[in-house]
Amino acid sequence: MNIIKYPDPILREISEPVKLPLSNEDRKVLDEMFSYVKEHSNVAVGLSAVQIGVLKRICAIRITGEKTISYKLVNPRIIRHSSKQTFVPEGCLSVLEEHDENIPRWESVTVMAYDAIQNKNIMINAYGWEAKVLQHEIDHMDGILYIDYINKVEE
Repeated sequence: MNIIKYPDPILREISEPVKLPLSNEDRKVLDEMFSYVKEHSNVAVGLSAVQIGVLKRICAIRITGEKTISYKLVNPRIIRHSSKQTFVPEGCLSVLEEHDENIPRWESVTVMAYDAIQNKNIMINAYGWEAKVLQHEIDHMDGILYIDYINKVEE
């Protein structure tokens, strides 16, 4: 799988919503993205379709730890977030240069999406690392990269 790298202008494009039910093509793209994240778990926890040149609002997430969290999300959107933010460094498969700056992210988010693993609409109440990953991947779908947050004033 070829990961598109910054400053490629496609990373600044806004991804299109996906019509349900999922087409075989969209399901295949999601499966390939999820396999990539799973196989590269040492460097990847999430991947948005725009990062492989597909301008659709889909992403694959696999977070390992005490428990493994897996999603193949279609049309995810944040419907609620905490007022409190956290500030920690981030990385991205599409940004080769490493940055040590702290990136502001909401401490918790509620996300609505269709999950192609469960084959149904879901609501995710995410905290901490999971919330950060969801925000990062949804930002990709809106043409936003984590480096856009560097040097934002911490509140």
